[in-house]
Amino acid sequence: MNEPLWLAIRLPQLALDCHIRGYSDRTGLIAVTDTLKGRETVIACNAAARAAGVQPGMAAPAAGAVAPGLHCLARDPQAETEARERIAAWCYQYSDQVCLLHSASGDHSGGRPGLVLEAGASERLFGKPAELASRLELELGRIGYHAAGGSAPTPEAAWLAADDGQHVDCRGDIRRRLGPLPIDRLHLEAETLRSMAAMGLRQLRDLLRLPHKSLGRRFGPALTVYLDRLLGIQPDPRRLYQPAESYAARLELPAEISQAQALLFPLRRMVEELCGVLRGGDNAVQEIHVTLGHERGNDSLIRLGLQSPSQDPTRLMSVLRERLERLRLPENVREIRIEAESLFRFAPGQSRLFHDAAEERQESLAQLAERLQARLGRGAVSGIGGVEDHRPEYSWRLRAPGEPGQYTSLPHRPSWLLPRPRRCDISSYEIVSGPERIESGWWDGRDCRRDYFVVRDRNGCRLWAFHEYKPRRGWFVHGIFS
Repeated sequence: MNEPLWLAIRLPQLALDCHIRGYSDRTGLIAVTDTLKGRETVIACNAAARAAGVQPGMAAPAAGAVAPGLHCLARDPQAETEARERIAAWCYQYSDQVCLLHSASGDHSGGRPGLVLEAGASERLFGKPAELASRLELELGRIGYHAAGGSAPTPEAAWLAADDGQHVDCRGDIRRRLGPLPIDRLHLEAETLRSMAAMGLRQLRDLLRLPHKSLGRRFGPALTVYLDRLLGIQPDPRRLYQPAESYAARLELPAEISQAQALLFPLRRMVEELCGVLRGGDNAVQEIHVTLGHERGNDSLIRLGLQSPSQDPTRLMSVLRERLERLRLPENVREIRIEAESLFRFAPGQSRLFHDAAEERQESLAQLAERLQARLGRGAVSGIGGVEDHRPEYSWRLRAPGEPGQYTSLPHRPSWLLPRPRRCDISSYEIVSGPERIESGWWDGRDCRRDYFVVRDRNGCRLWAFHEYKPRRGWFVHGIFS
């Protein structure tokens, strides 16, 4: 049996990505700040700010002096936590063993968030871990997250390898490939790292050359356990992440948006992230709620409904685009939230070569109904269902598109009825067939007695006319044959 291979995905700019992933124009000077040791400090900045001389670790006032016009945003730890969990659920597309790492001080992420996933078992599907790492970096970049990947036979070695984009194939290569790493990259307590530096230990290989017993006496057993797990000598149990049974995402926009069409860019990234999470869990959604948060007043709510469950971002965006085209914002939008309370198990249909199957034609009609409802309103598009009633005007009802309808085939009756029967002079028509007696409705106060005939007018059109005896007398045209 092949040994497992773990792929680590670092998210080095997550604090910045949580703010600017909804912003298509990144030419401005943007930095994220946090309070460290009592002062406001830059912890991340975009490329434009770096080019202007801003660097992480600078005091915010100094960064503002170096780069006039720098836009400083406060770090949002809650948004980072939520983003890490969504990315972990998104990664279930590629592995069912995903371990989430946190960015709190003193944990195993070294202050840099990310996750690890087992990639060896899915090599036949997605290629070697190096290929999968490139794919994840590209796809996460499309939804607004900077990512860097590395792989190794143990989770900790993979996490260290990701810092330089390395890919270690077997446990025997861990010492050689990761030995040159600086000691301060190891996920150890700060006091332990300072003691090692004082002893002249600069690289991981310097540490690995020392006897285990001596290291245990000097730094405690936790260090030897850490090194054994790093090298694969001891197992490294990790708590696997379990995706939630619902979905919720929040995106705070770096600048207010006043035009509905400008919301398409951030919404597209959020919808693609949602669909990645759905694919990871083999789920689909039939309804999502999009909430547009305003600075003042009530939020705007968009309920997006589909005729059938889907996990296709193109389909969701086509319906959402129709809604946005007719949406007038009461005021500027500062935040977007997407919620899907009900996730359905996804049952994909089998496509056919020529796309002419009845199921595929029905799916196309359903998607057309979705777009029409998004543009015209849910009540403006309906299907027609049959009702067991002999009276033609009461033998049908409106139903939701896609809802199964019960019909009784009556080929001798027309497909189209006039909104109201129209009085006529029967001498102007030629009677083709009939009569068909309909006498019904005594129980609901709308009783009638009629004789229906198929007639033809002077232009050769076939019509449906009746001679009514009750409640009024006379001849009426009621339907048109197609």
